[in-house]
Parts: sequence; structure tokens; C-alpha cells
Amino acid sequence: MLYGRYHGRILGLAIRSGADGSWKAKLREILAEFDNDCRDLPRSSDRLLRRELAIQIEQEVLRFADANKQAVLSIALKHFDSP
Repeated sequence: MLYGRYHGRILGLAIRSGADGSWKAKLREILAEFDNDCRDLPRSSDRLLRRELAIQIEQEVLRFADANKQAVLSIALKHFDSP
């Protein structure tokens, strides 16, 4: 459930992102909500969710040639890869 929610929101934001950088605040909001939702999960579930999202987003970074779309996904990827 959390996987689908956050994967979809981040991918949608990447698709809609533009050069104006307005996506940065929205991405921070999404990632903060994600961290908040993960506080209720057991540590092992949190790590698994982060790993699965990181794997999927890493693959999607390669799909986009647009630097803004790649930036959204790369920042999210770094967030999920962090402990």
C-alpha cells in the first residue's frame, strides 16, 4: 500500500516537473510524509520498503532524458538509500 502510494506520487511529480524547480517543495513534502508513515512500521519493513522503492526508482531514472525528471527521481533515490 505505501509502496504504490509513494511510488505513484514521486513518479507523477517527476513526469510533471519543469525547469522552474517548483517540484522541489512538493518532493520534500512527499518524502516527509513517507518518513512519517514509516515511523509506524517495524524496522525490517521500513528497510524493505525503502529498498524496493530505491530499486524501482533507480530503473526509472534511466527512462528519462530530461534533467528535471532525473533530478526528482535521483533525490528520491538518495532519500530511500539513506539509513
